[in-house]
Amino acid sequence: MQTRFLVPGALRRVAWQHTTRRVQQRSIHVDCLEKGTNGEQTKYQAALFIDNVFPLKMSRLDIRPYLVLRNSGAMRKKVQGLLPELPHGASISDIDPHFRDGGSLVHFTFEAGSGLEAARDKAQGVVDAVNTHVQAHSKQRWLGLATRALAVRGVPFCEDIVRMLPSKRVRVEFCGPALGVEQVYGEFRPYGRILDIEMPSDAARWAVVHYTRLRGATSARNCVHGDVVGTTKLLLAYVRENREHVAVQWIKDHSKFMIPLAAAALIAAIYAVFDPIREFCVENKITHRFDLSHIPLLGDVRRAAMRSLLRRDSAPQQDMSAWSGLTDQGSRLASILDEPPESFIVVSGPHGSGKTRVVEQATAGKKYCIVVDARKLAAEHSDLEQMTQLARQLGWWPVFNSIISITNAVDMMVKATTGSNAGISATPESQ
Repeated sequence: MQTRFLVPGALRRVAWQHTTRRVQQRSIHVDCLEKGTNGEQTKYQAALFIDNVFPLKMSRLDIRPYLVLRNSGAMRKKVQGLLPELPHGASISDIDPHFRDGGSLVHFTFEAGSGLEAARDKAQGVVDAVNTHVQAHSKQRWLGLATRALAVRGVPFCEDIVRMLPSKRVRVEFCGPALGVEQVYGEFRPYGRILDIEMPSDAARWAVVHYTRLRGATSARNCVHGDVVGTTKLLLAYVRENREHVAVQWIKDHSKFMIPLAAAALIAAIYAVFDPIREFCVENKITHRFDLSHIPLLGDVRRAAMRSLLRRDSAPQQDMSAWSGLTDQGSRLASILDEPPESFIVVSGPHGSGKTRVVEQATAGKKYCIVVDARKLAAEHSDLEQMTQLARQLGWWPVFNSIISITNAVDMMVKATTGSNAGISATPESQ
């Protein structure tokens, strides 16, 4: 059972004043390098973290840090340009850019008396001077956020693990007695607004601090890691975020009606894309727009070549006047075709009676016509084959023969998972 602690908005100002006093009591981490002898001053080393210098690395595919600066030398030069001349005789010993966290660690050395408190006060003075300078003179501001210089209170964990990307949630491990929520809030509030603090129980060995901004988490990760509060050492690590989109999660939670809706949208998109193509192909079939045989010169050459290659008799075909009554029937059919169409016209008669000749005579003067061979349709064995043959004769392309079986399979799967028909199955007649 996890316990969540939220900071009320009305107590925000009081909590911030309390945190400020607590941070002033907390001191910067100082290491003694060379202890002075015979009254000489002792040499110390401390560190500060400058955030919001580089763009944060949001994912492994994020190339923004590589586009801004390509090598560590250029990054150090950029950070060096932000720093003023350090007060109290301090000097920069090392600059360690953390391009993934969008900032850089700056290690500096200075001399102070033998007392550790005096050394900490002098180091904090250096950090305050740098912070004032960078906020007043920094030109680079990512997402409208000013650059800050923060004191490093612990021992930063410098690593380059590929999958350990910054996130707004920071896991704090307690190596020692557990801290209360007030202590955790006081330690981490100076680096940014806190959205939530998660602790599994009152005697928890860890806590999760959730910041409202990403740069608050990166600053805390670099400044607090390794800090000792009382007898408890704090170890920080980013909590890997579940970056699944909200819309995708919502679709997964409502799959009962989203699956049929997605299938219907897919079919509608297919028809919206391919229907204009089919209309274009049918129109070309009727008008013979791209048929070379209907070009006068090329058509005559093609027909002559075909007669020569196939060795067919080039004698003119027998005239329709040889057949009794066919001329009158052809004229009648042509007059009917000149009227606005109201229904189908059926030309019937025995086999070999000249029905084809009548239709050819009636449509000889028509500019646009299309012929459907019913014998080929009747020769097919299934409805799907008949539909394919009819589409070929009409110029209807493309034809998806498998769409019927696919839609039927999808309808069966939806019915098996949700218990209701999706209504997307189709038959050859509906196609």
